[in-house]
Amino acid sequence: MITRLWVLLVVVLVVQAKKGRSPKPGAPKGTYLNGLQQKMATWYSDYNQFHRDNIENSQFGAFVPALKNAFCGVRDGDKKNILIGSECQAELLDLYEETGKCGLEICYLIEMVEQKSILPFMKGLIEKKTDEDAFDYIEKEVVEPLMEHMCGCAVGLVGVFKNCNGNITKSQIFELAGGFSVAALGGKTVTEFVDDLLNKIDFETIESVVRMLMEHLCGPNSDGRGKCYSYFYDTASTLMQWFAYSANQKLSGSILGIGDAPETCAKFDIGGFAELSEFIEIVNKVKSELCVKECKDVYEDVLMGCCMGNMVLDKELEGNITKLAKNFETVVHSLGMADFKMDEYIQYYDSTLELVRDPKCDNDVTFEIKECTGEEGSGSNDGKKTEGKGNKNKGGKKKGGGKKKGKGKK
Repeated sequence: MITRLWVLLVVVLVVQAKKGRSPKPGAPKGTYLNGLQQKMATWYSDYNQFHRDNIENSQFGAFVPALKNAFCGVRDGDKKNILIGSECQAELLDLYEETGKCGLEICYLIEMVEQKSILPFMKGLIEKKTDEDAFDYIEKEVVEPLMEHMCGCAVGLVGVFKNCNGNITKSQIFELAGGFSVAALGGKTVTEFVDDLLNKIDFETIESVVRMLMEHLCGPNSDGRGKCYSYFYDTASTLMQWFAYSANQKLSGSILGIGDAPETCAKFDIGGFAELSEFIEIVNKVKSELCVKECKDVYEDVLMGCCMGNMVLDKELEGNITKLAKNFETVVHSLGMADFKMDEYIQYYDSTLELVRDPKCDNDVTFEIKECTGEEGSGSNDGKKTEGKGNKNKGGKKKGGGKKKGKGKK
């Protein structure tokens, strides 16, 4: 009897191990973060079965070895690539030999999926106790290594496909399937259709936009810590928490970014935005939410740091993004969607830039946005470092449950 019980116990433990027992959420129950962690815990426990059904034992799983041979061969100096052809593979090889890391991005992704590398990361995130801890963990494990890699590789990767895109249809996959005519493609062969599509894509402008974005994102943040991609991550994570707080969700830990300002600076009338339909109404609503005297310094720090200034004051970048949008319209038209227009979206983009550059408050509140000085942490605002999350000033955060004197927003 005892032997049978031991056997049953062992079987149960093995089954649970195969199922993938999920970690316990670390944030307090009832908080926004705990709710997200509970969902992630479910994904975690189901991931092994998902991996077996959709990766190992699926049609996609059968293609994994071929994908690895195509995109991981760069590491071994393989000059053949059945998917993108020998010309593009040669470009990738040159890039990899020059940098020692660039050109293996798809390979890394395939290996990550194949080896279930996401599970340890998910476990760590599920166990975090506060919003700040969770955001810091994501930054350390994902944002920093990804952006450090992209800072060194993004422009080179775009350059590879700018140089070799005309030879992609000479690859083995197109030799096998590219000669078939397809009625949906206007009677063109697959090869003719792809060649025509690639010829319409403005790779020169794409390369220019990527280069400018990387210069801005990877440059030093003279208002605070690190590089500008850290500033934008801090801004995004702070806004995400403020959005949850505005939706009356309970926070785990402190309100990010508000320093000594009233906690109402992190609370916005989200419902009011849902009632608006015209873009100009949304712009005016945004201005009414931002143009609050008690919150001016907070919003200037979180939303209008020098890294943001680098982006929105760059007229050349603005022009290239607009040019790229019009090129995207041309490409979409070539796919048969003649009614598709980018004009409205370009107008939204221009209006958003103007809003960030100068909100033009109706009261006496004014904002100033400047470009970075080029030195990390030198303080472009007259040498004064700001108090929000942009420079990770731990004392510049206020606990969500505390009280703060001040009128706040009306």
